[in-house]
Amino acid sequence: MISDPNNDLYDLLNALENAHNVPAAWQAGLRFFRKFGARQVTYGFEKPDGSIVFLTTLPDWWMHHYLDNNYGSCDPLIDVARAYITPRKFETPFTNFPVTLSSKARQILNEFGETESTAGLVIPGMPPMPQQLSAMVISNTMDTEEFSKFYRGKETTLILASHALQQRYQELDHQFNQTDVHLVRERITHYPALSPRERECLLWLCKGLRNDAIADRMGISRVTVEMHLRNCRTKLNARTREQAVVTAIKQGFITP
Repeated sequence: MISDPNNDLYDLLNALENAHNVPAAWQAGLRFFRKFGARQVTYGFEKPDGSIVFLTTLPDWWMHHYLDNNYGSCDPLIDVARAYITPRKFETPFTNFPVTLSSKARQILNEFGETESTAGLVIPGMPPMPQQLSAMVISNTMDTEEFSKFYRGKETTLILASHALQQRYQELDHQFNQTDVHLVRERITHYPALSPRERECLLWLCKGLRNDAIADRMGISRVTVEMHLRNCRTKLNARTREQAVVTAIKQGFITP
């Protein structure tokens, strides 16, 4: 058990200050997260060209399988990191998963469970640009109840550690050009243009308004709002409204 997690955070910050390259900073992060029960640790960062680099303890067989099957284009953990700004728990049995799962996403999670990753935590980071992906994922083989109990009260420390690690990575190798990492090239998708009304609905949704409030702002019915948002999900190939907002921002259709 960790008697004082703040001491571990202090040790991490000192280690990061003394790290002179990304691998050294990564090892400092591993020591920290393993004290918190992590069996597997992964950091994902999206470069401006749309590719995603991974620092990870996941076995080579999994990463080869992941890359060969282009899992980066439908990874549900990437979807979670894009859709939320606060940590989200996940489990491979899929109970209360933070985003809607396609059959392919369920397959990925099932296979991911074979890497000693049956429960975990996605910790979104603070990338240089808001639309970029940046996240830390820690996982282990605890069951759901045990996992929740173990991490209760530790979220703030984990967030601070994750942000400190990301900041140091950026200082040491801004685009991960000098670091040996796994690289995923995301499939380039061309989306049909959104109508002005569809873009406006997404923009109000992005600002936190519900359907009734959006209808009032736009002077249209709630049914029409729902129709516009449904069209947005279809055009943007999004399973959820949140994913549609993220895709629209990334594609430049809306600006928050």
